[in-house]
Amino acid sequence: MEAKNLIGGLIVGAAIGIAAGLLLAPRSGAKTKRKLMRGTMKLKRDVVDYVDGSVEELRNQFNQKIDHLAKRSKETINNVSERVKV
Repeated sequence: MEAKNLIGGLIVGAAIGIAAGLLLAPRSGAKTKRKLMRGTMKLKRDVVDYVDGSVEELRNQFNQKIDHLAKRSKETINNVSERVKV
């Protein structure tokens, strides 16, 4: 849930920044448009990088939990197997 909140906050913050930039820009329309396009592309790259990092972190956590579960399952099976042999 925290990742969704952070991404949502980034998007809202960017939208507010873009709106403020448009209202306060002392540039011509063409220059403002170019600057907005560059800012939008940077924001897109930042969000994509963040999401990619978050996905990789979640993948690692998932794999660690699966490995731990597999290890515990194997130990449980071995314990049950030993009890059955007795």
